[in-house]
Amino acid sequence: MKKLIYVLIAVFALTSCREDPDLGDLSSDFLVFTNYDGKADFNRFTRYYMPDSVMVIGDTKDPEYWTGSKAADILKAYEDNMQACGYVRTDDKSEADVGLQISYVQSVAYFVDYRNPYWWNEYPGYWLPGYWGDWGYWYYPYPVVYSYSVGSLLTEMVDLSTSPSADRKLTVVWNSFLSGLLSGSDAFNMELTVRAINQSFVQSPYLVRSAAVGE
Repeated sequence: MKKLIYVLIAVFALTSCREDPDLGDLSSDFLVFTNYDGKADFNRFTRYYMPDSVMVIGDTKDPEYWTGSKAADILKAYEDNMQACGYVRTDDKSEADVGLQISYVQSVAYFVDYRNPYWWNEYPGYWLPGYWGDWGYWYYPYPVVYSYSVGSLLTEMVDLSTSPSADRKLTVVWNSFLSGLLSGSDAFNMELTVRAINQSFVQSPYLVRSAAVGE
């Protein structure tokens, strides 16, 4: 197992709704953890919206994003897997049933002293609830189980199927944590990343809509 550099450790919680990876299916170079809302009915979701960028969590006070060719392979991997699961991508957030927000942990030095387990919500430029509409705040119906490390990809699927309001929670119905995506000391490995993204869907069969089965 490749040695990972752990900078900030969050509390791990084992729950019945957590999907642990099949270690026999994993590369020795990365780890994939997924979690989801056990009460969510993914069959009622049909359309999804995904930004054309990847949020980069670094050590600056200004938001950074990967766009264009730098984000293309990552976004395509998510698009291909979502299509295989039976979802249709839309360019209109107001028409989407769910939204995907993707963040890459380049450095956590800026937040190394944070004590809030949801520290990423305070990061400059992070996908705040307001990005998706007039939502009040986040709601995770399951424990957040990340152990953050440099070179990790965080993905959250948020439920947009109900009308937003200032006092209504924006529910995260699925998320994934992909760790060990660095090759060498600090080189980002796109091949490992795409394989890890694919694995996150393999171990999340509940995301597959019934209409997509057998297609």
